[in-house]
Amino acid sequence: MAGSILRTLNSCLGTALVCALSNMACAADIDSLGSGSGSALSGWSFGYAPYTYHFSDAKKEHDYEPDDEKHKYVWLVNAEKQLDERQVAGFAYFSNSFGQPSQYAYYGWQFRPLSGTPQLFFKLTGGVIHGYKYPYHKKIPLNNKNGWGLTAIPALGWNFDEHWGAQLNLLGKSALMFQLNYSIR
Repeated sequence: MAGSILRTLNSCLGTALVCALSNMACAADIDSLGSGSGSALSGWSFGYAPYTYHFSDAKKEHDYEPDDEKHKYVWLVNAEKQLDERQVAGFAYFSNSFGQPSQYAYYGWQFRPLSGTPQLFFKLTGGVIHGYKYPYHKKIPLNNKNGWGLTAIPALGWNFDEHWGAQLNLLGKSALMFQLNYSIR
C-alpha cells in the first residue's frame, strides 16, 4: 500500500514538474517572439559531458547489490533554456554510474557572482531524476526502488565566448562531471 502511494506521488510530482517546465518554456518562447528575437532556438544551450570523475571506487553497500560492482562509463547530453537573466529549465539524458539509462528534468538559477568576470557563473538546478533503479536505487538519496527521485546539482562554469562554455557539475559526494556547452544567442 505504502509503495503504491509513493509510486503515485512520484508520478504526480514528475508530471507536475514536466508541465511546469513546459509552461515556462512556452511562456519564454512567446515573450521572445514578441521581442523580435531572430531565432526560434535563441536562448537554448546544448551540452555534452564526456567524462565523470568518481571520488571513490564503486562498492557494495547492500546485500542485494552485485558482488563485482564497478562504475561504468558516464556520459550526458542535455538541452537547457535560459528563461530570463537568472532562471533556466532543462532536460538531460545520461548513462548513470551503473550503466542504466537515466533522465533529469530540472529548473534552476544561474548567477554571475563577480561583475568584473562575467564569464564565470554558478548554477544550481533541482528536479526529478529517473533511472537509478534496483539494485542501485539507494545510491542516491530521495529515490525509490523504481528509480524515481528528487535531486539538486550545483555547477561552476566558464563561458569562453558568446557560444562555447564549460561547467563542472558536483554530483553529491560521489563524482565531478565535466561538461561542454554550446549556446545559441
